[in-house]
Amino acid sequence: MKGYLPPIYAAGLALAAFALVADAFGSALSAGIFAAGLLGVVLIGAAGSGRVLLRAFGVRDLSESERTLVGATLGLGLVSQLLFLLGSAGLWRPWAAIALLAMLWIVGAVELPALLKSLDADRRLLAERPAASAAVFLLLAMSCLAAFVPPHQYDALVYHLPLPAAYIRSGRIISVEHLVYTHFPQNAEMLYGLALLLGSDILAQLFSWACAVLSVGWVFEIGKRELPMPAVLLACILVCGHSAVLLLAPTAYVECPVMLWTTAAVFSFLRAREASHGEEGSPRAWWALSGIFCGLGVGTKYSAAITPLLLGAALFARWISMRAEKERGKDLAVFFGWAAAAGAPWLIKNLWTVGNPVFPFFYRWMPARGAEWTAGSAGRYFEMLKEYGHRGSFFSELVGFFLHAAAGSLRYGGGADLLGSIGWAPLLFSLPVALWAARKNGFLRASLGYSAGHWAAWFSTGVVLRFLLPIVPVLALPASAGLHLCWKESGKRVRMLLAAGGAALVVLNLGLFFYVHALFGSLSVLTGLKSRGAFLSEKLDYYPCARFAQERLPRNDRILLVGEQRGYYVVQPHTATSVMSPNRFVLAANEAADPKDLASRLSEDGTRWIIEVPREAQRLSGYGIFSWTGKGESNWAGLRGGLETVFQDPGRCEVLRLP
Repeated sequence: MKGYLPPIYAAGLALAAFALVADAFGSALSAGIFAAGLLGVVLIGAAGSGRVLLRAFGVRDLSESERTLVGATLGLGLVSQLLFLLGSAGLWRPWAAIALLAMLWIVGAVELPALLKSLDADRRLLAERPAASAAVFLLLAMSCLAAFVPPHQYDALVYHLPLPAAYIRSGRIISVEHLVYTHFPQNAEMLYGLALLLGSDILAQLFSWACAVLSVGWVFEIGKRELPMPAVLLACILVCGHSAVLLLAPTAYVECPVMLWTTAAVFSFLRAREASHGEEGSPRAWWALSGIFCGLGVGTKYSAAITPLLLGAALFARWISMRAEKERGKDLAVFFGWAAAAGAPWLIKNLWTVGNPVFPFFYRWMPARGAEWTAGSAGRYFEMLKEYGHRGSFFSELVGFFLHAAAGSLRYGGGADLLGSIGWAPLLFSLPVALWAARKNGFLRASLGYSAGHWAAWFSTGVVLRFLLPIVPVLALPASAGLHLCWKESGKRVRMLLAAGGAALVVLNLGLFFYVHALFGSLSVLTGLKSRGAFLSEKLDYYPCARFAQERLPRNDRILLVGEQRGYYVVQPHTATSVMSPNRFVLAANEAADPKDLASRLSEDGTRWIIEVPREAQRLSGYGIFSWTGKGESNWAGLRGGLETVFQDPGRCEVLRLP
């Protein structure tokens, strides 16, 4: 009994202390701690089952810590694919999600002892460099705490969370009429849907954070094989100290899941290449893993297709140059076969539902069926995507990129897109020494080559800088190797200059992180000064009306949001205003004979209530959302004037009852 008493007491003390702290600092911290516990349950199940899959693939040349890292990455992909299957079968219910987690734990139970032991495998290496190790953990802890803030970022509330919420209401994956994104790849949204099925939207944000942590893990594990430990830890700091990573990791966006699967694909590819050059290992298994991670990335965001195209081109060139070796052709087939298999589910779903596997691309040649999407509106979508596109000559844009990106300019992203446009200076300033360090290191040259190819593909599109975030971990290793080499080759005075410049950049990136969260008011909700409801009411004009609807209106009544895209906090079935696709209420008003006919048309699809958000409507009007005809505007004004107001927050939102 004496041997069990200290750990039992310690565990009880820790739980009691955490409970008291959570109670003292409010509901946000309590919800965050609960979500973090759920994240641990999911990750252990995913990592255990992923380790089992690695054995099935025959991957042998791995340390235990590497096996857990690769297994967790593979396991998260498996979870997203299984959730897709559950949604397709009409089983998006909490009991099914719990059964899925139980199955993962049962499958991975055989790996659990080794998995838990592997978490402590690198303690000695980290303990030898406490300052750098502490910096990495502190940066990750900061972004983790930021994930405890209730979801309020724009795109998260427009579609990353509303899509899985709509699937949960229906119990299956459906087409959400007002969201063009319903036909986009959604591996990340599957993970966010699991979070909502388990009752926590904070968990959705922690899934994104976990993907950032695993990306740092890949940098650490691969870096140990190629670089001195100080350079490895510096690379980890370059990733998790990047302002865009710090800001996007704790949000329900998809950049960090794409970053994880891109990083895993590239580094698995490089491991396969090393193994095929005569080192002990299993190259074909690594080609397969690289293909799987490529497919998972494509199943998360279309822009991730850059990775299989670049890696596939490199592998094809290798096959052409070594055609005498038949095995090289098999490697190519394995890579593309697994990439196609892992990326196929969402493409097949689109082919089945709208007749275009890569909707909305190629809309001129493959018009979508069952979607309110014309060639004109498709063109408009791509024009909006290029809002920050090239405006001058190629040379001026090329030079301008480095200036704008280093300065965190709005040139490549304004509004919510700004989150991915800041913090790039340390990596960009490290490029000269990264090239220097890569002269005699094939791994670093390959990492730089991939980063350059990915950047060129991104740059040719001229879209937001946030979409370039996936290359940060891949670029961080050559950047840190160059900085470490520069430090090693320098004298005292030069080192002082390097330290001063590095410190200034650290202060800049951390300052940007804290500045943005000061604007968000994150500290007020984390410390309990504001409740979740008060925080969201301050951030979102429509939230008080959504809260009223949640508490007072029937759960199955459909609600029309006029002038608001961010429908996540409306728990009833709803149609939000869209700037990307036709708004049915506008079309109905234009076609109706009179206001009474308009009310009848709106009621046909079950709409019983309208939430009107005037300030956001005025902001969005510049995108042409209210394309009334004269008759349509008159019909809408006549209908609006006769509706009963059942709740209002003056100047911000109103809940109106349809007759």
